[in-house]
Amino acid sequence: MLAAAAGAAQAETKVLDGVPAFYDMTVVWPADPPPSASGPDAFSAATLAPDAPRPPLGGARLSGVPEYVWWYGCSPTAGGMMVGYWDGIQGRENLFDGDARQWFGNQDTGTKAMVASRAHITAGRENGKTYGDWHNSTSYPNHEPNPDCIADFMKTEDSGSYAANITSGLKRFIEWDNPGTALHEGQPAMTADTDVPFYGGNFSYESFKAEINTGRPVLLDLMTAETASKWIGHSVVGYGYRDEMFKVKVATGVGTEVDMVVGGFAVMDTWANGTAQSEWVDWDWNVIPSVLEGNVEWWPFVPLLGASWIYDDGTPGPYDWLITDAVTLYVTPEPATLALLAVGAMACLRRHRKHASAAADG
Repeated sequence: MLAAAAGAAQAETKVLDGVPAFYDMTVVWPADPPPSASGPDAFSAATLAPDAPRPPLGGARLSGVPEYVWWYGCSPTAGGMMVGYWDGIQGRENLFDGDARQWFGNQDTGTKAMVASRAHITAGRENGKTYGDWHNSTSYPNHEPNPDCIADFMKTEDSGSYAANITSGLKRFIEWDNPGTALHEGQPAMTADTDVPFYGGNFSYESFKAEINTGRPVLLDLMTAETASKWIGHSVVGYGYRDEMFKVKVATGVGTEVDMVVGGFAVMDTWANGTAQSEWVDWDWNVIPSVLEGNVEWWPFVPLLGASWIYDDGTPGPYDWLITDAVTLYVTPEPATLALLAVGAMACLRRHRKHASAAADG
């Protein structure tokens, strides 16, 4: 059953409704960012802190994460929102020829083409795929070695993407200079894919909070059991947190569950942003949907702990997304911005030395 969970994430529909009460918690940002999520390819927050964007004190969400709607794959759509966020930060504005914070265009133009282009969509149709393909096709015989959209770089096929390709593809897209534009888009980027402990990794709620505290949204890969033998994958963007927000039951194995109090995360779903269409189960087996707070949707942060989720009466559970791994991203500032940062740091150092000297003399 877990072998099925390793398959490519596929788009499905979900039609559920309802809004529950929730615990209103106050989150205070720490004075200094904690370490980044660790992993073989992870990077240190300490080296990035000087220019990292900070959320306002008392806030629990990052501003500036754009809202995209599903376009030929949840993973490339979520990746597009990650690009859009960084494109709005000083020194990274040239990741896209235009404003990547806006969702617009079609298969030939705008951020929609950035996520999935005409070549990707046409190749899918010609190869018998409903939702696009990164492989070569009749009209695009050289498609594979010439990717031109996030879905191509992630090797998305019929809307499905594998976790390793999501991570490497996002990095390669950000570093790619589109030959069809006059703008030089390519910028160095660092990405890391960290599994939850069930898969041998160490990505946790605390790891997620560390990323948000350092000004970086996270692409989360999720899974749920539609039936006892059918798993569905999904990718979303998490851009905020709230501690101890949900009481949920979590499956730890076939026929066993554990009651947990978990934090919530602000989510850009891509399938149905801001509609509270996903559900979980509380300690008393009551179905609870996600929380809507204005235009922000909150999901419980539930890492995968075990096998398929099944109700105690033997019937399949609802859409209860479990986190399997996370893709973190950092885009290096352009050289001009780095120079400005260095000048600013030197000015601060000079002021510090002047004040120190005055204090010693006085």
